[in-house]
Amino acid sequence: MKLVTAILRPHRVDDVRAALDTYGIHGMTISQVTRFGTALWRTQTYRGRTFHDESVSVARIECVVADADVEDVLSVILRSAESAESGAGKIWVLPVETVARVRTGERGLDAL
Repeated sequence: MKLVTAILRPHRVDDVRAALDTYGIHGMTISQVTRFGTALWRTQTYRGRTFHDESVSVARIECVVADADVEDVLSVILRSAESAESGAGKIWVLPVETVARVRTGERGLDAL
């Protein structure tokens, strides 16, 4: 099993979620996080003073999938979150040793 984590712009979440649902991935965690990058994203003015805000509010989508589904899930996310703009997001994959469903005690792929 693998943990697929995608950091995306918030306006892409609905499209990615719908695409994953269509593919058959129904369980995922979506959270709002703050990202800090190397580029200055926006210039703001407050009380006549201009400053650069390097933090950006983004969405984090996480789902655990079977090893055989990783490439397909990556493709689904990339297609549904596609953008030519800088800072469109990142996706990474980590190994997962085991998963357990709290309610039933199921483990492994049965817990997904």
